[in-house]
Amino acid sequence: MSSPTDLSQTPGLPALTLSLDSVEKTLAFGEQIGHILTGGDVLALTGDLGVGKTLITRGIALGLGIPAEQVNSPTFTLIQAYEGRIPVIHVDLYRLENPSAIAQLGLEDYFTPQNIVIIEWADRLLQALPPDYLLIHMEHGKTETLRHLTAKGTGPRSAHIVTTLLHDPLENHPASQPSSNR
Repeated sequence: MSSPTDLSQTPGLPALTLSLDSVEKTLAFGEQIGHILTGGDVLALTGDLGVGKTLITRGIALGLGIPAEQVNSPTFTLIQAYEGRIPVIHVDLYRLENPSAIAQLGLEDYFTPQNIVIIEWADRLLQALPPDYLLIHMEHGKTETLRHLTAKGTGPRSAHIVTTLLHDPLENHPASQPSSNR
């Protein structure tokens, strides 16, 4: 299987790479994404355990009018639904490694214009995603709070999200002013 950040099948689409050095900046970046999303958007979150996939999902929820404290990792329930300005379906595939078990979840039923679908551990399911999704890959940095993030679209809608993020950098948001430990 190809690496989750290897999107060579989509040459020419914009990518965004940034480093987030605090919980607040990760939440703020997620919130920024949430403000851009519309129904039908699918987000594929990848990265190691503890890298911040649920944290960025909390930020996205904030941007959609969902209180962050409502968002928990659905590791044991697998799928959580949240009501905001657009319903959010939050999926966690951590406990599922078998492709047939993932297929039995019926995720394709959630890929509708009425929902936003956020999938943690999406690298276990990339082949089953719709052709246009936003891939957010996160990696641990050299310090406990530093995270490196790459966002790339796989089609026109997700590429538009990345372009919007590129034109409205995180530093423009009050919750994410540069810190002295940069």
